[in-house]
Amino acid sequence: MRAGFYAVFRTLSRMYGPAIFISALPPLFSSLLALGGWIISGRVELDKYLYQLLGMSLLVMAQVALSEISWTLKGWIDDGLFDYLAASPAQPLSVFIGVFLAEALVFAGLSLVITAAVVGALKGPLFALSTLAAYALAFIGSLPLIGLGMALASLVLFTKEPGVVAMPIGAAMAVVGGVLYPTSILPPYLRYIAEALPMAAWADAVRGLALGLTLPIKELGALGGYALYILIGVLSFDAAGRVARRRGVA
Repeated sequence: MRAGFYAVFRTLSRMYGPAIFISALPPLFSSLLALGGWIISGRVELDKYLYQLLGMSLLVMAQVALSEISWTLKGWIDDGLFDYLAASPAQPLSVFIGVFLAEALVFAGLSLVITAAVVGALKGPLFALSTLAAYALAFIGSLPLIGLGMALASLVLFTKEPGVVAMPIGAAMAVVGGVLYPTSILPPYLRYIAEALPMAAWADAVRGLALGLTLPIKELGALGGYALYILIGVLSFDAAGRVARRRGVA
């Protein structure tokens, strides 16, 4: 895990400027939406604003877990490091956890701090602390998302194009993932898809602690069920790696 973390963190250290800009976008975009609502209706729905503010930051973390793992893997394949990854004593899961932590801290870290500061300014310092604690919970509860990201990354071994895998999935997660808005507003068929994915329970657990000051036992229990995605990710990546090496494509 440390190897994956330091390798990616060192690479990202060369692009702190763009990373900081990307990290500042979620709270900025949420605030612009709230400003637009105020201009149109003359009022701001504080609860809705905070809901989306947290959701925007969580969406960045989810996209890192689901998409950036694929892009990192493509870079390692191009550099001839795939065999090293496959033979790592730490196993690919541990390495990709390190990748996620490094990229999430760089691309979402500033967003998390800004969000906690905004929540604290609007609701009080206790809520700022609860938001920071909730984001710590988000990192811990991200394992099912990383498992799903590994399953998607296994396709990169054959497509060689992360965008083919990452972009459609990222867009779909923004629509049906339940991170930006409740899944209850979705049509029934999309709601079933959302409930089969770990994002909604993960986001609800974080928001429950950040804005409700309650430990979301129900959502945490649901995340335990979604841990199956970790096993799916490990098995699919291992199987895809074996096939790719046998065919000489990785």
